[in-house]
Amino acid sequence: METVLYSLTSVLLRSGNSVFDRLSYGLRRQSILVLNFANNFVPFLLLAALLPLLPLENKTGWTMYANPKLALFAASVQGVAFAFSYGFRHLTVARVNIVSRVGDVLIPLVLMLAGRTVHWTEYLFALAVSGCSLLAAGGMTESKKTLWLPAFFITAAVIVQSLCGELFFQGKSSDVATNLEVSTALMFWRSAVCLVLLLVFGSKGLMTSQMGELVEDRRARLNLMVRGLFTMGNQVAFVMALATGNRVVAWPILNSVTLFSLVFANAFIQEAPARREVFAVVAIVSLAVLKATL
Repeated sequence: METVLYSLTSVLLRSGNSVFDRLSYGLRRQSILVLNFANNFVPFLLLAALLPLLPLENKTGWTMYANPKLALFAASVQGVAFAFSYGFRHLTVARVNIVSRVGDVLIPLVLMLAGRTVHWTEYLFALAVSGCSLLAAGGMTESKKTLWLPAFFITAAVIVQSLCGELFFQGKSSDVATNLEVSTALMFWRSAVCLVLLLVFGSKGLMTSQMGELVEDRRARLNLMVRGLFTMGNQVAFVMALATGNRVVAWPILNSVTLFSLVFANAFIQEAPARREVFAVVAIVSLAVLKATL
């Protein structure tokens, strides 16, 4: 039950962020590196400021930041963010959802090969969630060439993320204090990865102009703060969903974020979902509720 609830919470918050991503990367053509750094660094600052104020026990302090497994997991999570950013640059929210489904079928198999015990009902759940998402693929007009590269990047990224997550979370405590510290350190390492890539590969002129826009433009500042709050809540729920231990169930729900984003995309950027896509959202929520009650 906890796994499903945390996963759904993370998905709903990330769905709002997906609309920001599509608007920023696909429609406004803003820099993926600049925005990924800003979108990670602001939530890190918020979490770092909030954590000392909470009356939590079992805090580990700065030792979490030195954990190499956490740093590796953070890099894999950021890899997924970059892969989806690439998808949102070239495809609508609905199409990104479609190309991201392959990974959900492969993740349980990869985890089994890595030594994780996967019950047949958990794999059946992953297949059902992916099947619901593929219902949205009817009437697709894009060529295979347009879809295969985002599909490859996203599939490879989510598989690596699941393996790194398994490596880090196996045997970890699931108490609130630990998970909040993990979330904060995760945002720190994601920010660090983005900053290094930005300094190495980013255009200095573009970096200066877009960073300046984020600071000076009122709408850009508001979008950044709202997205930062969404990301902070999503990251905490994401970590708690994985820390509960039932990660084979968590990953298909967590990776369904773009499907839930269809509702937000319709409301805010007029990318209207088809009826089959709305049906798929309802079906996945129903499956998640059923899985939580069994």
